[in-house]
Amino acid sequence: MNKREDLAAFQSFYKETAARLEKKIRAYNKEIRKEKNPLIRTYREDLADMNEGGKMLRGLLIELGYRIASGNENTEYADDLAIAFEMFQTGVLIHDDIIDNADIRRGKMTIQNRSLSRIRVRGTKMMSTAETPENLAKSTALCTGDLGLYYANLKIAEAYGDSPILGKLITCFDRIILDTIRGELLDVVLPYELQNETYSEEEALKILERSISDIYHLKTACYSVIGPLHLGMLLGGASEEEMAKMDRFGDEIGVAYQMMDDILGIFSEDEYLGKDVGSDISEFKQTILYMYVRMNRQDYYRELMNFYGKKVTSDDELAAVQRIFRESGALDYATDSMRDCFRRALAKLSRMRFIGDEERKILRGFIFYCESRKK
Repeated sequence: MNKREDLAAFQSFYKETAARLEKKIRAYNKEIRKEKNPLIRTYREDLADMNEGGKMLRGLLIELGYRIASGNENTEYADDLAIAFEMFQTGVLIHDDIIDNADIRRGKMTIQNRSLSRIRVRGTKMMSTAETPENLAKSTALCTGDLGLYYANLKIAEAYGDSPILGKLITCFDRIILDTIRGELLDVVLPYELQNETYSEEEALKILERSISDIYHLKTACYSVIGPLHLGMLLGGASEEEMAKMDRFGDEIGVAYQMMDDILGIFSEDEYLGKDVGSDISEFKQTILYMYVRMNRQDYYRELMNFYGKKVTSDDELAAVQRIFRESGALDYATDSMRDCFRRALAKLSRMRFIGDEERKILRGFIFYCESRKK
């Protein structure tokens, strides 16, 4: 195993495949923008614009899953499936930004903020006393995200309508959506449910630990790694046994990926992250960092509560939270846990004999890429 060669193999596959997908996604987005009604057109244009500029890793993994299962280095047959998944991701991210009241996504203004800006610039009047500009902006963003989800489903149905496995593709895709929503729902309610006074502290900590694990599996691993690889392998004709083994491999990477996200969400920089650093603090995000402090370091936990759940308004406040996570041992714990996941992923990859040598190198390179990413 040569880390540099493996990373180069992944980056070569990434560069070639992403360039092709980007070109096709731009053409797809032109169709999304088409709308006779000018009022609806605005939001379709928002959707199309947000559907560009992503890392495209999920689409890439669909292509790689197809290549592994089919043995065909020409993966263009999987392009429409990859494009559909990228649109699904965009729709989910729009919903996620509404939930998080986020300002930035993919280095751009979020959809609800675009709507709110237009309302203010145009001087749009609220004709109902029950309505506010903020609620109207979120409502239009919600509908825009819905468009993304169903355009994705439609893309699969249209592209693979003649395939005998269309039903399996749609079923698999919809299960990924359901798991993603389950994970998002748990992510939203967890911090509030843990304030339920009927729970003892011991019960609350058990729920916290279990729920963090479930969120990482459902919200990230299933949707970011397991699902894309599974869809691509399904399209390529893989067996159930092969896909099950790949699912277990993908779970390790997906969980590690989310741990990395949690670390970057506190310790990265805005220019790298594509969203606000410190937003996890203001949103009271239940992360592995937060979990460790609450479960193991009550002295630091009390200090953390001076900042957690409040908007970070200065570099000093962010630095204070970073110090707490460092000094308490939370950062080391999260980093070690993430590395353990990556190590287990490499071990599981070595046992999957059905993967070709070149594809194995690409998957190892993907692991090394995830380990070293800054955003």
